[in-house]
Amino acid sequence: MTAPKPTKLRSFFASAFAWDAFLALLTLIPALVFTALFFPGRANVDIGNQYAQATGDVPFSDWHPPVMSAVWRVLISITGAAGSLLVLQVAILALACWGLGAIVHRWGAPRWVSLVGPAIMATPWVVSQMTTMWKDTQMAVSMLLAVVLLIITRFVPKTWVLWIPALVLLVYAFGLRKNAIFAIVPIVVYIGYLLVRRLRGSRGFAKFAGRFGSRFAGRFGPRVAGRRGIATAVASLLVLVVLGAGLKGTDAAVESQEDVQATGQISQIFLDDVMFSVPNKDLQASDAPAELKKKISTARDKCLEKGEIWDAYWNCYGKGETGEPFSPIAHQEELKDLWLTEVITHPIRYVEYRAAVFSFYFFTSAVEYWPAEWHYDAKKVGLEQGNDKADYIVKPYVEDFALDTFPMLFKPWFWTLLAGLLLVFGYRARPRSHASQVPTVTRTFWPEITMLATSALFYVFGYFPIVPSNHFRYTFWPALAVTTALLLVLAMWRSQRATTAADAPGPRPGPGDRTTTSAPGKALPASDPGEAP
Repeated sequence: MTAPKPTKLRSFFASAFAWDAFLALLTLIPALVFTALFFPGRANVDIGNQYAQATGDVPFSDWHPPVMSAVWRVLISITGAAGSLLVLQVAILALACWGLGAIVHRWGAPRWVSLVGPAIMATPWVVSQMTTMWKDTQMAVSMLLAVVLLIITRFVPKTWVLWIPALVLLVYAFGLRKNAIFAIVPIVVYIGYLLVRRLRGSRGFAKFAGRFGSRFAGRFGPRVAGRRGIATAVASLLVLVVLGAGLKGTDAAVESQEDVQATGQISQIFLDDVMFSVPNKDLQASDAPAELKKKISTARDKCLEKGEIWDAYWNCYGKGETGEPFSPIAHQEELKDLWLTEVITHPIRYVEYRAAVFSFYFFTSAVEYWPAEWHYDAKKVGLEQGNDKADYIVKPYVEDFALDTFPMLFKPWFWTLLAGLLLVFGYRARPRSHASQVPTVTRTFWPEITMLATSALFYVFGYFPIVPSNHFRYTFWPALAVTTALLLVLAMWRSQRATTAADAPGPRPGPGDRTTTSAPGKALPASDPGEAP
Protein backbone atom coordinates (compact mmCIF):
# COMPACT_ATOMS: atom_id res chain seq x y z
CA MET A 1 0.00 0.00 0.00
CA THR A 2 1.49 3.35 -1.04
CA ALA A 3 1.60 6.32 1.31
CA PRO A 4 -0.73 9.22 0.44
CA LYS A 5 0.88 12.13 -1.36
CA PRO A 6 1.27 15.27 0.74
CA THR A 7 -1.15 18.05 -0.06
CA LYS A 8 0.04 21.42 -1.36
CA LEU A 9 -0.92 23.05 1.93
CA ARG A 10 1.03 20.49 3.92
CA SER A 11 4.02 20.91 1.61
CA PHE A 12 3.87 24.68 2.08
CA PHE A 13 3.91 24.43 5.88
CA ALA A 14 6.83 22.00 5.64
CA SER A 15 8.77 24.39 3.41
CA ALA A 16 11.68 26.56 4.45
CA PHE A 17 9.76 29.68 3.43
CA ALA A 18 6.92 28.89 5.86
CA TRP A 19 9.45 28.30 8.63
CA ASP A 20 11.06 31.65 7.87
CA ALA A 21 7.65 33.27 8.26
CA PHE A 22 7.12 31.44 11.55
CA LEU A 23 10.50 32.65 12.81
CA ALA A 24 9.56 36.18 11.78
CA LEU A 25 6.36 35.92 13.82
CA LEU A 26 8.28 34.59 16.82
CA THR A 27 10.59 37.59 16.52
CA LEU A 28 7.96 40.23 15.84
CA ILE A 29 5.61 39.47 18.73
CA PRO A 30 8.15 39.81 21.58
CA ALA A 31 9.68 42.84 19.86
CA LEU A 32 6.31 44.56 19.83
CA VAL A 33 5.60 43.61 23.44
CA PHE A 34 9.02 44.81 24.55
CA THR A 35 8.64 48.10 22.67
CA ALA A 36 5.20 48.68 24.17
CA LEU A 37 6.54 48.07 27.68
CA PHE A 38 9.53 50.39 27.47
CA PHE A 39 8.44 53.03 24.95
CA PRO A 40 9.79 55.73 24.65
CA GLY A 41 12.88 54.13 26.20
CA ARG A 42 15.00 54.63 29.29
CA ALA A 43 17.61 57.38 29.35
CA ASN A 44 20.47 58.59 31.54
CA VAL A 45 22.09 62.03 31.52
CA ASP A 46 24.10 61.23 28.36
CA ILE A 47 21.05 60.11 26.40
CA GLY A 48 19.05 63.03 27.74
CA ASN A 49 21.68 65.42 26.40
CA GLN A 50 21.53 63.77 22.97
CA TYR A 51 17.73 63.99 23.00
CA ALA A 52 17.95 67.69 23.80
CA GLN A 53 20.25 68.09 20.80
CA ALA A 54 17.85 66.14 18.59
CA THR A 55 14.96 68.39 19.60
CA GLY A 56 17.02 71.57 19.20
CA ASP A 57 16.87 72.53 22.88
CA VAL A 58 20.68 72.58 23.15
CA PRO A 59 23.35 72.98 20.45
CA PHE A 60 25.05 69.94 18.94
CA SER A 61 28.44 69.04 20.40
CA ASP A 62 30.96 66.27 19.85
CA TRP A 63 30.96 65.16 23.51
CA HIS A 64 28.58 62.44 22.37
CA PRO A 65 28.37 61.13 18.80
CA PRO A 66 26.58 63.79 16.72
CA VAL A 67 25.39 61.09 14.32
CA MET A 68 23.08 59.63 16.99
CA SER A 69 21.47 63.00 17.69
CA ALA A 70 21.15 63.61 13.95
CA VAL A 71 19.47 60.24 13.34
CA TRP A 72 17.17 60.85 16.30
CA ARG A 73 16.23 64.27 14.91
CA VAL A 74 15.34 62.75 11.53
CA LEU A 75 13.25 60.04 13.18
CA ILE A 76 11.39 62.60 15.31
CA SER A 77 10.73 64.78 12.25
CA ILE A 78 9.24 61.76 10.45
CA THR A 79 7.28 60.17 13.28
CA GLY A 80 6.87 62.96 15.81
CA ALA A 81 7.70 60.44 18.55
CA ALA A 82 10.65 60.60 20.95
CA GLY A 83 10.52 56.80 21.22
CA SER A 84 11.26 56.34 17.52
CA LEU A 85 14.93 55.72 18.32
CA LEU A 86 13.97 52.87 20.67
CA VAL A 87 11.79 51.40 17.90
CA LEU A 88 14.72 51.57 15.48
CA GLN A 89 17.02 49.95 18.05
CA VAL A 90 14.64 47.06 18.69
CA ALA A 91 13.85 46.66 14.98
CA ILE A 92 17.54 46.29 14.09
CA LEU A 93 18.02 43.62 16.74
CA ALA A 94 14.84 41.80 15.74
CA LEU A 95 15.83 41.74 12.07
CA ALA A 96 19.28 40.42 12.98
CA CYS A 97 17.92 37.67 15.25
CA TRP A 98 15.35 36.60 12.66
CA GLY A 99 18.10 36.52 10.04
CA LEU A 100 20.25 34.30 12.25
CA GLY A 101 17.41 31.84 12.74
CA ALA A 102 16.68 31.70 9.01
CA ILE A 103 20.36 31.29 8.13
CA VAL A 104 21.07 28.35 10.42
CA HIS A 105 17.86 26.60 9.39
CA ARG A 106 18.47 26.98 5.66
CA TRP A 107 22.08 26.06 6.21
CA GLY A 108 20.93 22.63 7.37
CA ALA A 109 20.50 22.75 11.13
CA PRO A 110 17.37 21.26 12.74
CA ARG A 111 14.46 23.60 13.15
CA TRP A 112 14.70 23.74 16.92
CA VAL A 113 18.21 25.15 16.59
CA SER A 114 16.92 27.99 14.44
CA LEU A 115 14.60 28.98 17.30
CA VAL A 116 17.69 30.11 19.21
CA GLY A 117 17.98 33.04 16.78
CA PRO A 118 14.80 34.79 17.96
CA ALA A 119 15.50 33.55 21.51
CA ILE A 120 18.63 35.73 21.65
CA MET A 121 16.28 38.69 22.07
CA ALA A 122 15.00 37.17 25.31
CA THR A 123 18.35 36.46 26.96
CA PRO A 124 18.76 38.52 30.15
CA TRP A 125 22.01 40.15 29.03
CA VAL A 126 20.27 41.40 25.88
CA VAL A 127 17.02 42.46 27.55
CA SER A 128 18.98 44.41 30.16
CA GLN A 129 20.53 46.72 27.56
CA MET A 130 17.70 47.03 25.04
CA THR A 131 15.55 49.02 27.46
CA THR A 132 17.89 52.00 27.30
CA MET A 133 18.98 53.99 24.26
CA TRP A 134 22.69 53.68 24.95
CA LYS A 135 24.99 54.46 22.05
CA ASP A 136 26.72 51.20 23.03
CA THR A 137 23.50 49.27 22.46
CA GLN A 138 22.89 50.82 19.07
CA MET A 139 26.49 50.16 18.12
CA ALA A 140 26.16 46.49 19.07
CA VAL A 141 22.87 45.79 17.27
CA SER A 142 24.08 47.66 14.17
CA MET A 143 27.22 45.53 13.99
CA LEU A 144 25.21 42.35 14.56
CA LEU A 145 22.85 43.09 11.67
CA ALA A 146 25.85 43.98 9.48
CA VAL A 147 27.41 40.60 10.31
CA VAL A 148 24.15 38.77 9.51
CA LEU A 149 23.93 40.49 6.12
CA LEU A 150 27.55 39.58 5.38
CA ILE A 151 26.94 35.92 6.29
CA ILE A 152 24.07 35.85 3.82
CA THR A 153 26.36 37.12 1.05
CA ARG A 154 28.76 34.24 1.69
CA PHE A 155 26.18 31.50 1.37
CA VAL A 156 23.52 32.89 -0.98
CA PRO A 157 24.54 33.66 -4.58
CA LYS A 158 23.90 37.09 -6.09
CA THR A 159 23.32 38.82 -2.77
CA TRP A 160 26.42 41.03 -2.93
CA VAL A 161 24.14 44.09 -2.86
CA LEU A 162 23.71 43.42 0.90
CA TRP A 163 27.28 44.64 1.37
CA ILE A 164 25.95 48.18 0.96
CA PRO A 165 23.59 48.22 3.99
CA ALA A 166 26.19 46.21 5.93
CA LEU A 167 28.81 48.89 5.34
CA VAL A 168 26.31 51.63 6.21
CA LEU A 169 25.56 49.89 9.52
CA LEU A 170 29.27 49.57 10.27
CA VAL A 171 29.83 53.25 9.52
CA TYR A 172 26.97 54.10 11.90
CA ALA A 173 28.45 51.85 14.58
CA PHE A 174 31.87 53.47 14.07
CA GLY A 175 30.30 56.91 14.39
CA LEU A 176 28.52 55.94 17.62
CA ARG A 177 31.73 54.92 19.38
CA LYS A 178 35.20 55.63 18.03
CA ASN A 179 36.60 52.68 19.99
CA ALA A 180 34.27 50.48 17.93
CA ILE A 181 37.26 50.27 15.59
CA PHE A 182 38.61 47.47 17.81
CA ALA A 183 35.47 45.41 17.21
CA ILE A 184 35.17 46.38 13.54
CA VAL A 185 38.68 45.35 12.45
CA PRO A 186 37.93 41.57 12.58
CA ILE A 187 34.69 42.21 10.69
CA VAL A 188 36.63 44.17 8.09
CA VAL A 189 39.06 41.25 7.71
CA TYR A 190 36.06 38.97 7.21
CA ILE A 191 34.78 41.29 4.47
CA GLY A 192 38.24 41.15 2.89
CA TYR A 193 38.04 37.37 3.01
CA LEU A 194 34.65 37.47 1.27
CA LEU A 195 35.97 39.85 -1.40
CA VAL A 196 38.95 37.62 -2.17
CA ARG A 197 36.68 34.57 -2.44
CA ARG A 198 34.35 36.42 -4.79
CA LEU A 199 37.19 37.72 -6.92
CA ARG A 200 38.75 34.27 -7.12
CA GLY A 201 35.51 32.95 -8.58
CA SER A 202 35.07 35.75 -11.12
CA ARG A 203 36.02 35.44 -14.78
CA GLY A 204 37.96 38.69 -14.72
CA PHE A 205 40.10 37.54 -11.84
CA ALA A 206 40.71 34.18 -13.52
CA LYS A 207 41.79 35.93 -16.71
CA PHE A 208 44.08 38.24 -14.75
CA ALA A 209 45.57 35.29 -12.87
CA GLY A 210 46.13 33.36 -16.11
CA ARG A 211 47.90 36.30 -17.74
CA PHE A 212 50.16 37.29 -14.87
CA GLY A 213 50.26 34.15 -12.77
CA SER A 214 53.18 32.60 -14.63
CA ARG A 215 55.31 35.69 -13.96
CA PHE A 216 55.14 35.13 -10.22
CA ALA A 217 54.74 31.35 -10.12
CA GLY A 218 58.41 30.65 -9.70
CA ARG A 219 58.77 33.10 -6.87
CA PHE A 220 55.52 32.65 -4.98
CA GLY A 221 54.03 29.43 -6.36
CA PRO A 222 54.38 27.22 -3.27
CA ARG A 223 53.01 29.90 -0.97
CA VAL A 224 49.35 29.84 -2.00
CA ALA A 225 48.05 30.42 1.51
CA GLY A 226 50.44 33.31 1.95
CA ARG A 227 49.26 34.94 -1.24
CA ARG A 228 45.65 34.56 -0.15
CA GLY A 229 46.54 36.11 3.18
CA ILE A 230 48.20 39.09 1.47
CA ALA A 231 45.22 39.51 -0.84
CA THR A 232 42.86 39.40 2.14
CA ALA A 233 44.98 41.94 4.02
CA VAL A 234 44.97 44.32 1.04
CA ALA A 235 41.20 43.91 0.55
CA SER A 236 40.63 44.46 4.28
CA LEU A 237 42.71 47.63 4.22
CA LEU A 238 40.63 48.94 1.32
CA VAL A 239 37.40 48.19 3.21
CA LEU A 240 38.78 49.96 6.28
CA VAL A 241 39.57 52.99 4.13
CA VAL A 242 35.99 52.93 2.80
CA LEU A 243 34.62 52.84 6.34
CA GLY A 244 36.91 55.66 7.41
CA ALA A 245 35.81 57.72 4.43
CA GLY A 246 32.19 56.93 5.25
CA LEU A 247 32.70 58.12 8.82
CA LYS A 248 34.35 61.35 7.68
CA GLY A 249 31.56 61.89 5.16
CA THR A 250 28.90 61.28 7.81
CA ASP A 251 30.52 63.71 10.23
CA ALA A 252 30.84 66.29 7.46
CA ALA A 253 27.17 65.85 6.54
CA VAL A 254 26.09 66.41 10.15
CA GLU A 255 28.37 69.44 10.50
CA SER A 256 26.97 70.92 7.30
CA GLN A 257 23.53 70.97 8.92
CA GLU A 258 24.47 71.68 12.54
CA ASP A 259 27.08 73.80 14.27
CA VAL A 260 28.80 70.99 16.18
CA GLN A 261 30.75 72.43 19.10
CA ALA A 262 34.15 70.90 19.81
CA THR A 263 34.51 69.89 23.46
CA GLY A 264 37.77 67.94 23.58
CA GLN A 265 36.16 65.02 25.36
CA ILE A 266 39.39 63.01 25.23
CA SER A 267 40.64 65.33 27.96
CA GLN A 268 38.63 63.15 30.38
CA ILE A 269 41.11 60.33 29.74
CA PHE A 270 44.08 62.66 30.16
CA LEU A 271 42.59 63.88 33.44
CA ASP A 272 42.20 60.39 34.88
CA ASP A 273 45.71 59.35 33.85
CA VAL A 274 47.32 62.47 35.28
CA MET A 275 45.27 62.53 38.48
CA PHE A 276 45.72 58.87 39.44
CA SER A 277 49.11 57.92 38.02
CA VAL A 278 51.24 61.02 38.59
CA PRO A 279 52.51 61.48 42.19
CA ASN A 280 51.60 64.80 43.74
CA LYS A 281 55.24 65.88 44.06
CA ASP A 282 55.78 65.37 40.32
CA LEU A 283 52.53 67.16 39.58
CA GLN A 284 53.51 70.17 41.67
CA ALA A 285 56.99 70.25 40.13
CA SER A 286 55.57 70.42 36.59
CA ASP A 287 55.21 73.57 34.52
CA ALA A 288 51.40 73.33 34.45
CA PRO A 289 49.36 76.35 35.62
CA ALA A 290 49.04 76.56 39.40
CA GLU A 291 45.25 76.66 39.12
CA LEU A 292 45.19 73.36 37.20
CA LYS A 293 47.61 71.65 39.58
CA LYS A 294 45.63 72.75 42.62
CA LYS A 295 42.33 71.58 41.15
CA ILE A 296 43.75 68.18 40.18
CA SER A 297 45.29 67.70 43.62
CA THR A 298 42.12 68.71 45.47
CA ALA A 299 39.90 66.57 43.25
CA ARG A 300 42.15 63.55 43.68
CA ASP A 301 41.70 63.66 47.46
CA LYS A 302 37.92 63.78 46.98
CA CYS A 303 37.95 60.82 44.61
CA LEU A 304 40.16 58.72 46.86
CA GLU A 305 37.89 59.43 49.82
CA LYS A 306 35.00 58.09 47.74
CA GLY A 307 37.03 55.05 46.64
CA GLU A 308 36.96 56.14 42.99
CA ILE A 309 40.04 55.97 40.79
CA TRP A 310 38.41 56.75 37.47
CA ASP A 311 35.89 59.04 35.77
CA ALA A 312 37.17 62.00 37.76
CA TYR A 313 35.31 64.50 35.57
CA TRP A 314 32.01 63.28 37.04
CA ASN A 315 33.13 61.90 40.40
CA CYS A 316 35.23 64.67 41.90
CA TYR A 317 36.60 67.24 39.44
CA GLY A 318 33.43 69.31 39.20
CA LYS A 319 32.85 68.65 35.50
CA GLY A 320 34.02 71.28 33.04
CA GLU A 321 35.03 74.91 33.28
CA THR A 322 31.43 76.08 33.81
CA GLY A 323 30.55 73.29 36.20
CA GLU A 324 27.80 72.15 33.84
CA PRO A 325 27.64 68.60 32.44
CA PHE A 326 29.44 68.10 29.12
CA SER A 327 31.20 71.46 29.37
CA PRO A 328 34.85 71.41 28.21
CA ILE A 329 37.60 71.15 30.81
CA ALA A 330 39.66 74.31 31.27
CA HIS A 331 43.38 74.28 30.36
CA GLN A 332 42.99 71.39 27.93
CA GLU A 333 46.30 72.04 26.16
CA GLU A 334 48.16 72.26 29.46
CA LEU A 335 46.47 69.03 30.60
CA LYS A 336 47.57 67.35 27.38
CA ASP A 337 51.13 68.56 27.94
CA LEU A 338 51.01 67.10 31.46
CA TRP A 339 49.93 63.77 30.00
CA LEU A 340 52.75 63.84 27.45
CA THR A 341 55.46 64.79 29.94
CA GLU A 342 54.34 63.03 33.12
CA VAL A 343 52.27 60.01 32.06
CA ILE A 344 53.59 58.30 28.94
CA THR A 345 57.17 59.09 29.94
CA HIS A 346 56.64 56.82 32.96
CA PRO A 347 55.19 53.67 31.37
CA ILE A 348 55.44 51.47 34.46
CA ARG A 349 53.26 53.63 36.69
CA TYR A 350 50.91 54.33 33.76
CA VAL A 351 50.44 50.61 33.06
CA GLU A 352 50.04 49.99 36.78
CA TYR A 353 47.21 52.51 36.99
CA ARG A 354 45.50 51.33 33.82
CA ALA A 355 45.83 47.69 34.92
CA ALA A 356 44.09 48.56 38.19
CA VAL A 357 41.24 50.27 36.38
CA PHE A 358 40.92 47.56 33.74
CA SER A 359 40.94 44.81 36.37
CA PHE A 360 38.02 46.45 38.16
CA TYR A 361 36.13 46.67 34.86
CA PHE A 362 37.10 43.14 33.81
CA PHE A 363 35.96 41.31 36.94
CA THR A 364 32.99 43.42 38.05
CA SER A 365 29.95 45.06 36.52
CA ALA A 366 27.41 47.77 37.28
CA VAL A 367 24.27 49.30 35.76
CA GLU A 368 23.13 45.95 34.41
CA TYR A 369 19.59 47.33 34.29
CA TRP A 370 18.27 50.90 34.18
CA PRO A 371 15.20 51.04 36.46
CA ALA A 372 12.27 53.41 35.96
CA GLU A 373 13.06 55.23 39.21
CA TRP A 374 16.23 56.63 37.61
CA HIS A 375 14.10 58.83 35.35
CA TYR A 376 15.19 62.20 36.72
CA ASP A 377 17.70 63.08 33.95
CA ALA A 378 15.25 62.02 31.24
CA LYS A 379 12.50 64.06 32.87
CA LYS A 380 14.64 67.20 32.78
CA VAL A 381 14.73 67.15 28.97
CA GLY A 382 11.08 66.20 28.49
CA LEU A 383 11.38 62.46 27.87
CA GLU A 384 8.24 60.82 29.20
CA GLN A 385 8.37 57.78 31.42
CA GLY A 386 7.14 54.51 29.96
CA ASN A 387 4.86 51.84 31.36
CA ASP A 388 5.32 51.70 35.15
CA LYS A 389 4.59 47.96 35.11
CA ALA A 390 7.64 47.21 32.93
CA ASP A 391 9.99 46.96 35.90
CA TYR A 392 7.70 44.53 37.70
CA ILE A 393 7.77 42.27 34.64
CA VAL A 394 11.38 42.52 33.48
CA LYS A 395 13.56 43.62 36.39
CA PRO A 396 13.08 40.40 38.44
CA TYR A 397 14.11 38.39 35.37
CA VAL A 398 17.29 40.42 34.75
CA GLU A 399 18.41 41.23 38.29
CA ASP A 400 16.80 38.80 40.74
CA PHE A 401 17.13 35.75 38.47
CA ALA A 402 20.03 36.25 36.06
CA LEU A 403 22.27 38.68 37.93
CA ASP A 404 21.83 37.11 41.35
CA THR A 405 21.96 33.49 40.17
CA PHE A 406 24.45 33.71 37.30
CA PRO A 407 26.43 36.91 37.91
CA MET A 408 29.15 35.87 35.46
CA LEU A 409 26.73 36.56 32.60
CA PHE A 410 27.35 40.28 33.12
CA LYS A 411 31.11 40.16 33.64
CA PRO A 412 33.64 40.85 30.87
CA TRP A 413 35.90 37.97 32.00
CA PHE A 414 33.16 35.43 31.28
CA TRP A 415 32.56 36.52 27.69
CA THR A 416 36.31 36.89 27.15
CA LEU A 417 36.83 33.33 28.34
CA LEU A 418 34.15 32.01 25.99
CA ALA A 419 35.58 33.99 23.08
CA GLY A 420 39.04 32.58 23.75
CA LEU A 421 37.70 29.01 23.89
CA LEU A 422 35.88 29.54 20.60
CA LEU A 423 39.13 30.63 18.96
CA VAL A 424 40.93 27.56 20.29
CA PHE A 425 38.18 25.24 19.02
CA GLY A 426 38.15 27.06 15.70
CA TYR A 427 41.88 26.61 15.28
CA ARG A 428 41.67 22.91 16.08
CA ALA A 429 38.68 22.44 13.76
CA ARG A 430 40.25 24.20 10.77
CA PRO A 431 40.43 22.07 7.61
CA ARG A 432 43.84 20.54 6.96
CA SER A 433 45.24 19.06 3.79
CA HIS A 434 48.47 17.30 2.79
CA ALA A 435 50.30 17.20 -0.49
CA SER A 436 49.17 13.62 -1.08
CA GLN A 437 45.54 14.42 -0.46
CA VAL A 438 42.91 16.19 -2.51
CA PRO A 439 41.45 19.03 -0.45
CA THR A 440 37.82 18.48 0.38
CA VAL A 441 35.23 21.20 0.17
CA THR A 442 33.61 21.65 3.56
CA ARG A 443 30.76 23.76 4.79
CA THR A 444 31.44 25.52 8.02
CA PHE A 445 30.64 28.56 10.12
CA TRP A 446 34.16 28.74 11.56
CA PRO A 447 35.12 31.90 9.61
CA GLU A 448 32.11 33.67 11.17
CA ILE A 449 32.75 32.19 14.62
CA THR A 450 36.39 33.24 14.48
CA MET A 451 35.45 36.73 13.35
CA LEU A 452 32.86 37.20 16.12
CA ALA A 453 35.10 35.81 18.87
CA THR A 454 38.06 37.93 17.76
CA SER A 455 35.86 41.01 17.58
CA ALA A 456 34.69 40.40 21.15
CA LEU A 457 38.24 39.97 22.42
CA PHE A 458 39.57 43.02 20.60
CA TYR A 459 36.75 45.16 21.94
CA VAL A 460 37.23 44.09 25.57
CA PHE A 461 41.00 44.59 25.59
CA GLY A 462 40.66 47.77 23.54
CA TYR A 463 39.22 49.32 26.70
CA PHE A 464 42.53 48.95 28.56
CA PRO A 465 43.71 52.54 27.96
CA ILE A 466 40.31 54.24 28.02
CA VAL A 467 37.77 52.38 30.16
CA PRO A 468 35.75 55.01 32.06
CA SER A 469 33.61 52.75 34.25
CA ASN A 470 32.47 49.16 34.75
CA HIS A 471 29.01 49.53 33.22
CA PHE A 472 27.79 46.38 31.52
CA ARG A 473 26.96 48.38 28.40
CA TYR A 474 30.69 48.35 27.58
CA THR A 475 30.51 44.56 27.47
CA PHE A 476 27.26 44.31 25.52
CA TRP A 477 28.87 43.82 22.11
CA PRO A 478 31.20 41.02 23.32
CA ALA A 479 28.22 39.29 24.97
CA LEU A 480 26.09 39.63 21.82
CA ALA A 481 28.92 38.55 19.51
CA VAL A 482 29.81 35.47 21.57
CA THR A 483 26.14 34.51 21.92
CA THR A 484 25.81 34.60 18.13
CA ALA A 485 28.99 32.57 17.70
CA LEU A 486 27.67 29.93 20.11
CA LEU A 487 24.48 29.67 18.05
CA LEU A 488 26.59 28.98 14.95
CA VAL A 489 28.57 26.34 16.86
CA LEU A 490 25.32 24.68 17.92
CA ALA A 491 24.07 24.77 14.34
CA MET A 492 27.20 23.03 13.05
CA TRP A 493 27.16 20.43 15.82
CA ARG A 494 23.51 19.48 15.34
CA SER A 495 23.83 19.59 11.58
CA GLN A 496 26.75 17.14 11.70
CA ARG A 497 24.78 14.85 13.99
CA ALA A 498 21.80 15.02 11.63
CA THR A 499 24.07 14.13 8.72
CA THR A 500 25.50 11.16 10.61
CA ALA A 501 22.02 9.97 11.51
CA ALA A 502 20.87 10.34 7.90
CA ASP A 503 23.78 8.22 6.65
CA ALA A 504 23.12 5.48 9.21
CA PRO A 505 20.51 2.73 8.68
CA GLY A 506 17.11 3.65 10.00
CA PRO A 507 14.49 6.35 9.59
CA ARG A 508 15.42 9.49 7.70
CA PRO A 509 14.91 13.02 9.03
CA GLY A 510 11.47 14.44 8.43
CA PRO A 511 10.58 17.17 5.97
CA GLY A 512 12.21 20.49 6.77
CA ASP A 513 14.69 19.01 9.28
CA ARG A 514 17.57 19.18 6.83
CA THR A 515 17.52 20.68 3.35
CA THR A 516 20.27 20.86 0.79
CA THR A 517 18.74 22.41 -2.29
CA SER A 518 19.67 25.92 -3.35
CA ALA A 519 16.49 26.91 -5.12
CA PRO A 520 15.10 30.30 -4.18
CA GLY A 521 12.93 30.08 -1.07
CA LYS A 522 14.20 26.62 -0.18
CA ALA A 523 17.62 26.47 1.46
CA LEU A 524 21.17 27.65 1.39
CA PRO A 525 23.68 25.71 -0.70
CA ALA A 526 24.67 22.41 0.85
CA SER A 527 28.35 23.13 0.32
CA ASP A 528 30.35 26.31 0.24
CA PRO A 529 32.92 26.51 -2.53
CA GLY A 530 35.91 28.32 -1.27
CA GLU A 531 36.13 26.56 2.06
CA ALA A 532 38.68 24.13 0.71
CA PRO A 533 42.14 24.78 2.15
